[in-house]
Amino acid sequence: MFEPIESEIDELQLAISLPELDSVVNGTLLPFDALTASSLSDSIFDALFVSGTFAEQSKELSQVCVDKRIELVVLENPTNDLTVIHDVVINLVDKLFSDEMPNNIDLADLRLLNQYSDHLLAFNNKCAAINYMSTQKLGVVMGGVYLAHGQTDLDEYENTNQDLIHHIPETGFLCSSYHSLGRSECTILIGIKRLGETQ
Repeated sequence: MFEPIESEIDELQLAISLPELDSVVNGTLLPFDALTASSLSDSIFDALFVSGTFAEQSKELSQVCVDKRIELVVLENPTNDLTVIHDVVINLVDKLFSDEMPNNIDLADLRLLNQYSDHLLAFNNKCAAINYMSTQKLGVVMGGVYLAHGQTDLDEYENTNQDLIHHIPETGFLCSSYHSLGRSECTILIGIKRLGETQ
């Protein structure tokens, strides 16, 4: 049997700053109302998960994150549902800190999706994600991340993977895994590149 390799790398340093989010189990919660470029000036985070920032704030955060080599992960939801965004961010961060098998998703997967996409859309149920992918005109789906939760059986897991892959071009990718303690039905993050800007 293969044993999981013990990582000698320092533990992930992940920051979360979302409107109306009061606490997190994993990662560091940064109060959304106090989130500024200067508040990150002394940080050593690997990634910052945010949503709901305004244009000037996003520009400032983007620059400081580039300077500090922090992956800025900005999540959206088609209906601006904060509960969905909370669920997806917390589930993704909890999975990154978890040793639960399969332990096959890490920050590099989210970074790749983020860097190839102009928009990251969060969903906490399959139907909403598939319906959006079927009708969206925002751009080209570059890939996604799917976490099945505790109540999901193997058939449902495989069917959801196939339904998602159906809307992702051959040049895209889908990272799938399992998170038994996930909040809501499932976790789906879709990356979209605006039309006319595909590489």
